[in-house]
Amino acid sequence: MTKSEGRMDMRPSGLRILNPDTMFDPAPMGFSQMAIIPAGARTVHVAGQTGGAHKGDFANQCRTALGSIDTAMRAAGGTLLDVAKLTVYIVDHDKTKHSELITAVGAAFGSRLVPTCTIVPLSQSGTSRDQLVEIEAVGVIV
Repeated sequence: MTKSEGRMDMRPSGLRILNPDTMFDPAPMGFSQMAIIPAGARTVHVAGQTGGAHKGDFANQCRTALGSIDTAMRAAGGTLLDVAKLTVYIVDHDKTKHSELITAVGAAFGSRLVPTCTIVPLSQSGTSRDQLVEIEAVGVIV
């Protein structure tokens, strides 16, 4: 992919994260448009992770959930950089929580393009009033 075609980030696993110029640039919103999984890769599904110890603290719950996803990916033989897709469930989603999520995801992935991401707003958590976010991931290992 050339610079005129957009931005691409090749991960050590061969996973390619892309934001083509012909599509909306989602980087300021904290996600990427596409993830291309290399042939022969194994898929890793990480169940929804929370930050339960941080009751009512959305930002810390996000950081803890992403740390747990990194731990799970390492147990599978990869790292957080091998995550192709995040699904984020947010209780009472608003601009402040979205900004805190973008900050947490940006810190977790550093200067790399972040994975594709879908946000699902919820009116309440299914497990606890103090749980404000749950993040699940799909990763790839070669």
